Amino acid sequence: MSDQRGRGNRGRGRGRGARARGRGRGYQNQNRGDYQEMPGQFDAMRIEERPTTAPARPVNPLPSTSSSDSAESSPGPVARSMIPKDTPLKPLPLHLVPSPSSSGTDGSSGASPFPEVVSITPPKESSPTNIFHLTSSATSSTQLSGSTLFPPARPNSGYGKLGRIIPLMINFFEMQLPENIIINQYRVDISHEKDKVEGRVVIQKHVCLSVWKALLVKYAADLKGKFPVYDGRSTLYAKELLWKGTPREFKIEWEDKENGDRKRTHTVQITHTGRVDLSDLQYFIQREKPYETADTRQREFDMGRSAIQVLEVILSQLPKSRYNTIGRSHYFDPGNRPMDLGQGCDIWEGYCQSIRPGQWKPFLNLDITSTAIMKDINLLDFICELTKSDHPQDALKGKRLAEVKGQLCGLKVTTTHMGYSRVYKLNNEKRKVLGKSAYEHTFSLPNGSVTTTEKYFQTKYKKKLECPSLPLVAVGSSGSTFLPMELCTISRGQHRKGKLTADQTSAMIRSAAKPADKRMRSIEDIAKRELEPTALLNYYGIKIDPRMYETEGRVLNAPQLTYKNKEVAPREGSWDLRGVKFHTPMTMDNWVILDFVGIRPDTLNKFLDELCDVGRNSGISMTDPCDVISPRIDNRDDEFRKIRNLEQAFESLMKKHNPAMFMIFLNDSKPYPLPNKEMYKHVKRICDTELGVLSQCIRDKNIFKASKSTLANICLKMNAKLGGINHCIDTSRTPFAQLFKKPIMFIGADVNHPHAGMDDVMPSIAAAVGSIDSKLAKYVSSVRFQKHSRTVESKNQVFGAPKKKERLEMIDKFDDMCYELISAFRKNCKGNLPERIIYYRDGVSEGQFRAVLNRELTSLRKACQRFSPDYQPAVTIVCVQKRHHLRMFCKDRRDAVGKGSNVPPGCVVDREVTHPVEFDFYLCSHFGLQGTSRPTHYHVLWDENDFDSDCLQALTYHLCHLYARCTKAVSIPAPVYYAHWVAYRAMMSTNFEDDTSSVRSGGSGDQNWDDKRKPLLIRDGLMYWA
Repeated sequence: MSDQRGRGNRGRGRGRGARARGRGRGYQNQNRGDYQEMPGQFDAMRIEERPTTAPARPVNPLPSTSSSDSAESSPGPVARSMIPKDTPLKPLPLHLVPSPSSSGTDGSSGASPFPEVVSITPPKESSPTNIFHLTSSATSSTQLSGSTLFPPARPNSGYGKLGRIIPLMINFFEMQLPENIIINQYRVDISHEKDKVEGRVVIQKHVCLSVWKALLVKYAADLKGKFPVYDGRSTLYAKELLWKGTPREFKIEWEDKENGDRKRTHTVQITHTGRVDLSDLQYFIQREKPYETADTRQREFDMGRSAIQVLEVILSQLPKSRYNTIGRSHYFDPGNRPMDLGQGCDIWEGYCQSIRPGQWKPFLNLDITSTAIMKDINLLDFICELTKSDHPQDALKGKRLAEVKGQLCGLKVTTTHMGYSRVYKLNNEKRKVLGKSAYEHTFSLPNGSVTTTEKYFQTKYKKKLECPSLPLVAVGSSGSTFLPMELCTISRGQHRKGKLTADQTSAMIRSAAKPADKRMRSIEDIAKRELEPTALLNYYGIKIDPRMYETEGRVLNAPQLTYKNKEVAPREGSWDLRGVKFHTPMTMDNWVILDFVGIRPDTLNKFLDELCDVGRNSGISMTDPCDVISPRIDNRDDEFRKIRNLEQAFESLMKKHNPAMFMIFLNDSKPYPLPNKEMYKHVKRICDTELGVLSQCIRDKNIFKASKSTLANICLKMNAKLGGINHCIDTSRTPFAQLFKKPIMFIGADVNHPHAGMDDVMPSIAAAVGSIDSKLAKYVSSVRFQKHSRTVESKNQVFGAPKKKERLEMIDKFDDMCYELISAFRKNCKGNLPERIIYYRDGVSEGQFRAVLNRELTSLRKACQRFSPDYQPAVTIVCVQKRHHLRMFCKDRRDAVGKGSNVPPGCVVDREVTHPVEFDFYLCSHFGLQGTSRPTHYHVLWDENDFDSDCLQALTYHLCHLYARCTKAVSIPAPVYYAHWVAYRAMMSTNFEDDTSSVRSGGSGDQNWDDKRKPLLIRDGLMYWA
């Protein structure tokens, strides 16, 4: 390959035709001359135009999106793709009539945050060609159709051009696929004789793989040179037609390594179910024209996804046979020298791989990864390590018992007391996994006599139990068989379930956080070893270049940040507060301190003097606290009484002083009266939902050793909570200045799911924030509790297998939430409604894009129509994705920044490794303090504001500088970050463990989740989460 590798198509002029949606009112860039499209350099290489609808091929695609993706009928604007291409679209001013309750009676005063906005008057006449301002009758007859809702193509102006160009290496590896290759797909059902009558099939991973290996050996002659690949569950792929396509049934005898090499027999049924054309992936990648309908896009997406699944099964065959595979990741066994993670776990390193469609070619995305693996130690030792106890008896008391049960559920253990090695799987229910003690549990022997477990093991296996008073562990799904814990050893290579503890998370970060240059070398070493040609890859005609892909990135200019007395220019993603005053500082003259540390008066006075000094330098006027108390709570009390005494301490101070803010000192070294995590949770719950007062928690280490930067950070948070503005951006000097000529609102939203093991007692929490001023510094929030998952059955569902649970990422009551946010905007902006809404949505995958449009865009339109049938602001929806494995590395060491040698903040990539047709880009907006920076992927799902690449990329980068809690550019836009915090605070507001009846009752309980949400009592407009 020539030295121009990775650059051959850069700047290639691609004739995309008109965008899928006509350009109506919205952002009209007046400086188009500054963003001229680059001339085409490789017209001779232009791919031949293909039909816009998927060809009729004998393909068996994967299941399409779930039923929730169906469009909801509701009044809405005419989709742009429905407007004839020759219809002229002229921008018209928005005319709305504010409701009587919001016009002049909303309590707002002073100048509007958008001074250039004139008063709103009723419409005189509707233009039939204006798709944003329809008459009432036209609106009522127009529906947001699911066939017209799909992501837009990349703007006609092409890729972004702003910024300094730097060469980059991406951990993508170019793939070459054969042309016109058809892969046959088969269904594999493995069953035992006794289960076959009932129609049940085997789904255990080790059984399926062991039976398949035995089948390959037994029928090696039939399968010689055909290289069938098996996904380990229910699907088989082969290039050639096996057994002439007729269904086959085999009886396979195999040795169960998990049961002392015992001979077992299973029946395998293999049925041809369809074919997958791998050229569908190339067709999907090489498309040049925008999609005409959502159905066309979804059909091609599903066909491309089917081809990707086949390729990933092929590529994972060898790693699965060599390494410990968990999902798409393959981990290397460290042998006798693992890295200790603590609390019964080790760190295993490995790599993950996935196929990503790029522009004109597919790529293999390869990245290193680390995970927590359970130590293969005795179960009693594991329990002691898990709970940091000296004796197992201590580990099975109080809250520790719940933690132990959670980790034991579904765990595989190995026993040797029968003279051979046998693996058992512990019961998967917390209430069943532990039984009575060995000397209490009795059962009947075949001769009719009754014995205890302790006597049974002493008599039959000559094993005298050392801890007969400990509970037994239940094995199997029924939980009727019990084993002493001291005879069980954790089977090797099991992935730790649930959320890591704080200590484990810190240890994992320290281990996995490798500087960019070291990470790059590790990836290259793995690629050279794992991507070398093999007989399997050669048979399927797959070639992978083991060198990282080279492309170009652009480093965007950071915005000038406006403070009260000066402007500050960020340098490498950060700035300091020396010599600057907050843009809008607040006064803190009514506040109290609750001291749970027991600080000496002289130390307290020193801290307060330093805090007031830093606050004064920043513009905050701080008086002495109204009161300082140290609540006396008896440590011997139970938790309930401690919490009640804590509440009484807050209530008494509230009645006495009615403060604007509580400042709480928490003890890190000796938590009192509750562990700090619990203390923080209850403090925020009491202040947010019981008293309606702001709160600021400070750890004792930040009091005894208070640095200027720590005190400045505390002042940042307090000023933002009190309603002040720390800093802002002068939008008139930005590439997106035209956006702010009319009222504009930014919304950030996310859905926070309960971590593993908490699904039965916690809902998902949907949180959204909306801006209410033109400086993008003030936001309001809205929260809903909702069902977190649903049971789904795929087209390839194995009979007898448990149905898959799917996380529900869509926001159920988004129309109500948007109505609350827009109402707050109108109240704060003197009755004006936003004419543009930019919605950053976090937490959705590519397969859920259609659902976001069908449900959340429709819900947003419904919320707008509750103000007026004619109110239809221009909406842009941008999906924010952090869960990916693309990494950027500077090819030239001089371009790298920091000790981690990361890409500089503002580095953006929007070509070659992005979507073939649609509008997306990768942006690394933050400075990597530790490890390798992870860029954020932004994918535009809907755009009625006519963004070009430079405008949206600059806007997104600027929003990352407006996070009020620190003086650094963050990795995602501030509205999305705020939505995370709002969801986190909402989770603290309710103690879900107190009442799980609504969940236990089944489906009807799902309707009660939002009833558990406690209303927020903080005054509207205050960013209590800041």
